[in-house]
Amino acid sequence: MSNARWTDTGGGEGPLWSFRVGEVEVFPIREVDYFVDPAEFFPQLETESWTDGAFYTREPFTHDGRILLNQEAHLLRTPDRLILVDAGGGNGKPRNGGVFDRADRPFLEQFARAGVSLGDIDTVVFTHLHVDHVGFATSADGHGGWEPTFPNARYLVVREEFDWWTGPDGARAMRRTGDYIADSILPLRDAGVRDLIDADHVLSPQVHLVPAFGHTPGNVYLVVESAGERALFAGDMLHHGVQLERPEWSIRYCVVPGDSADQRRRLLERAADSGDLLVPAHFPFPAAGYVRRAERGFTYTFLDV
Repeated sequence: MSNARWTDTGGGEGPLWSFRVGEVEVFPIREVDYFVDPAEFFPQLETESWTDGAFYTREPFTHDGRILLNQEAHLLRTPDRLILVDAGGGNGKPRNGGVFDRADRPFLEQFARAGVSLGDIDTVVFTHLHVDHVGFATSADGHGGWEPTFPNARYLVVREEFDWWTGPDGARAMRRTGDYIADSILPLRDAGVRDLIDADHVLSPQVHLVPAFGHTPGNVYLVVESAGERALFAGDMLHHGVQLERPEWSIRYCVVPGDSADQRRRLLERAADSGDLLVPAHFPFPAAGYVRRAERGFTYTFLDV
């Protein structure tokens, strides 16, 4: 269970929200909202349709027929660690078009509003290695290359995930976006700060990973548990509210769609049956809430702000 409540930490332009899971303070680090054509995301729409239902509990999940996606990472302050979960799309990086192509956004500036410098972060962990989860791991070094953004951090990558994205299948998958592994992950290896880990890795007494392969071949979600409270950080195991009603709907970019759907249902069942807080990466900001079983699938109630 979690008894989380949002707190406005103040400072900067607009609020930087936080909530607590026992002794762990969580800061969502917001990057950007953007809209996509739902048919681009869900191949099921070629033969099926959806209607707005109870799973849309905060507007707008959709806008003018398009899907709204929020892009956020999460900073965890445990009693003895500062852990960043995923690293957004990045700035100044060439991509094959889209919202992350040569972006310039005030993502890194938000850490100071949480009282944290970039050098304070000791761990960066990736739920998976898609383009929108790795970009701020490195920054321009001033000489045409890329260097670790968080100079004192170890960067944790699930072994199966790294092997797939640096192999021929990963190279083919990156034709759509451009080779972001080359500018966002390989420089970490070259700098000696990347650690390959098991998918059930324990980061601290309060934080561990759970294997959930499917969306990608090394995908994981993250569990924070402290003082009798628990939160599940879902990463990309679900993107949009329609997947609550229809967990079988995997997006086009799931590497193994059937496994992704199975893992999504398991996660939603766990959240619904336990009352644990669920924290997706792409639901409307701030993306944290509670899952309940419904006649068809599940519903979602956002944590009040």
